[in-house]
Amino acid sequence: MSETRNIDPRTLKRREALIDAARELFCEHGLSGTTLEMITAEAGGSRRTIYELFGNKDGVFEAVIRDCTGRVVAVMADLELSQMPLRAALIRFGETLMTLLTTPETIRYMRLFLSEVPRFPHLGKVFYESGLMTGRRIITSYFERQMEEGNFPKSDPKQAAVFFTSLLKADYDFRQMTYVGWEPHAKDLHSHVIAAVDMFLRGYGIDPATVDQKAPVQA
Repeated sequence: MSETRNIDPRTLKRREALIDAARELFCEHGLSGTTLEMITAEAGGSRRTIYELFGNKDGVFEAVIRDCTGRVVAVMADLELSQMPLRAALIRFGETLMTLLTTPETIRYMRLFLSEVPRFPHLGKVFYESGLMTGRRIITSYFERQMEEGNFPKSDPKQAAVFFTSLLKADYDFRQMTYVGWEPHAKDLHSHVIAAVDMFLRGYGIDPATVDQKAPVQA
């Protein structure tokens, strides 16, 4: 079970402790190498508690995935982009996203989740839907609003979101997952995000140098 509504505070605290312990154990031993006994030995509780809260070990793993991706999505959802000029908002979104995606902790979890996808396809879908697609829906909604307000050319907001996030991510996450120990510097990420944002804007016929100084664009 991943539903947390109607759970009393004490049980919710125990659930969070189980997720925290399971996350570290899964990273160290993998899903198949982690037992329920190992999780309860680390976090307390019993197998019965796990069965009641998560159903089984796969349920615990799914809860770990949703917890990790949920933290990233929560940060992105709190950016208040609509209060900022277009280019500035896209840069803020890009820098926040890339900073989150390139932390050693995030890369560690991505390696874990992706390593289990071939054996547990359902969990791969959970990872994709709760992480990438949820984050993409945030920027899709932003583009929809900007189009409605005349700040961005009328087009397919979902496609714009795909193009934009793809430009941002480039090969950074893949490079980190394969070049063990490599980590981009903040200055490099900043320059990359600005270049990606400006390339994206030019692709939609918008001049990055003047977009935040002009009246709304015409569709």
